[in-house]
Amino acid sequence: MNTTMSRFSLILTKEEMERLNFKETKDGGIEITANVHGLKVYQAKRLINNIINISKTDIKMNVIHGYNHGTAIKEMIKNDITNSRVYDIIPDRHNMGVTHIFAA
Repeated sequence: MNTTMSRFSLILTKEEMERLNFKETKDGGIEITANVHGLKVYQAKRLINNIINISKTDIKMNVIHGYNHGTAIKEMIKNDITNSRVYDIIPDRHNMGVTHIFAA
């Protein structure tokens, strides 16, 4: 896990790293929670794509984007994340401010 975090910290800014929470999954993958509240759409897209590209293993990313003050980031995730490693994007059934991205 420390190797993964080290790799991320080489590329992402300190502020971007503070938005992330890492957790190792039982199958050896990584679960990353990324809080993109307050970012512009292009900043959130860049951060999400960087996370996917930096990861060397399967990841589940929980993107916290909110929904009370607009849905631009939520719509961008749904329509504009075209990374070839992404195989599924699922809105959270219980929290409209969270979307789950799965990448291999």
